[in-house]
Amino acid sequence: MIYVNPIEILELGDKNVTEIDSSLIKKAKRRLFADIDLSDSGLLDYNGQKLTKSDCERAIEELEDKEKIEFYSHLASNFELNTFLANGSNELLNNLKQESIYKLPEFVNFISPFFASKIDHILLKSFQKGDYELFSSALRAEHLISKNDLNKAFKSLSNEIQQRINETDKLTKQIKEEISDYSDDNIDNVIQVIKSRFPTKFLNKLPIFFQSQINKIAASINFLQLNIWNEYNTTYVPVSLLEHLLELNIESVSKPTFEKNYSIVKKKHQERLEQEKNAPLLKEWAKILISIQEKVEDVENETFSATDALNFVKSTFDLDKLNSLPQFADEIRTQIGYSIRSMSIASWNKQSDIKNSLALIDYALKINVNKSAKEKFIQDRTELEELEKKYKGVLLCHFCESNTPDKGCEINTTIYKETSRSWFPRRSVQYTYSEITIPRCRNCKVVHSKGSNNYYLVFFGLLILGVIIGAATEGEHFITGGIIGAVAGWIVGKIIEGNQVKKGGIKDSSDSTLASHPLLVERTKSGWTFSKPTA
Repeated sequence: MIYVNPIEILELGDKNVTEIDSSLIKKAKRRLFADIDLSDSGLLDYNGQKLTKSDCERAIEELEDKEKIEFYSHLASNFELNTFLANGSNELLNNLKQESIYKLPEFVNFISPFFASKIDHILLKSFQKGDYELFSSALRAEHLISKNDLNKAFKSLSNEIQQRINETDKLTKQIKEEISDYSDDNIDNVIQVIKSRFPTKFLNKLPIFFQSQINKIAASINFLQLNIWNEYNTTYVPVSLLEHLLELNIESVSKPTFEKNYSIVKKKHQERLEQEKNAPLLKEWAKILISIQEKVEDVENETFSATDALNFVKSTFDLDKLNSLPQFADEIRTQIGYSIRSMSIASWNKQSDIKNSLALIDYALKINVNKSAKEKFIQDRTELEELEKKYKGVLLCHFCESNTPDKGCEINTTIYKETSRSWFPRRSVQYTYSEITIPRCRNCKVVHSKGSNNYYLVFFGLLILGVIIGAATEGEHFITGGIIGAVAGWIVGKIIEGNQVKKGGIKDSSDSTLASHPLLVERTKSGWTFSKPTA
């Protein structure tokens, strides 16, 4: 919309409003058109604009309204405002004065369409160029724009802001789809892009008309930082973007969400800084973690016993030192705890070692892990205790009830059960048998072996002695002496074996002891014996 002041082009600015009538206007119009006809271009130069006679004619027709004559007359005397309406000159905004006529709604409505179009242009250019002083001055002149023309005054700036929001959303989508030009090495550049794209100093100066867009800006930046958080190895960029976002004058139900996000990201960022600061120390503990994890595999493969695993854990790191590390070590503490838990599980699942499995989970519980891990470890321990009660006597060596059984140390025996017996036409018996393997620890095997060796030595010694005694009686009591010697040898041998076993604090390996083993106790009650049935 072109602004042309007819009072000015007719050179009637020195006339009183009451003097300006149709006759005076016609006379001035003829003079004006004559000057245009005599000009080289056939145009009127008006505040940088080239006007045709038709342009002038339309402007002069405005003077048919008496009220407008008054307004144009005032404007003709208000050089800065008149010039601003004509070409958007900045002088008015740099020194805008309050005048009584500005409070007149009719006057504001009159100049508003022209004023709004000039403000629209200035706001856009000053925003794009970063001219905060001119930007602020243009916004201070909002009172000279009617409500009906606010859309016109803010249209270009609003479109510019929306375009920048769209560009940000496009970048967010590219990052989410992993097709952006950014990488971990240059993602920090996004911070300056967003700060330049959405300068808070300018945006916070905007009137309520832009509130909805400011809220959209905040939401757009929030989505951007979320995707950067998910896709890149950085906490600095998300926290910086959220800080910039929260500098905006946000009036949105989403503001608490933005503040919560900032609190979470800031905490993680501070933890990251702390971790970087303590990287050498964390590296040292990471090596310890890896060494424990490697031993977990060995326990699972049964190439590393549960007993050795427990000793390894206790000797690998200082528990008090680990627990005294600051908060930055929370993650490494929890991972070490979970690794020891895995070792405990493998000790039970693969090696059936309930004793060391419990000891390992107890050790994991001594580590200052997070709440969820602590609850998990406690649950594991409860389940292991239930298993210990259920399988007690099977999982531990039956003879000492303290050690876990060792491979290669078992007692192999045969048990029998009579199935049928007949007396006619001849005596016969039918039976079934079963080969039984009784688990035993290495220590008990050694003790039993010593007792058995002593038993056989004494048995054969006294047997020979009995034979010698029988021979000394010139054969008369040869057989009797041998029998007496054998029986005596058996009795003495058993006494020696019993003493040996008693000395070691363990049960002997007799049939009666084996019959009380959990694997056999029910079967002996149902008729199984260690003696082969005979007819």
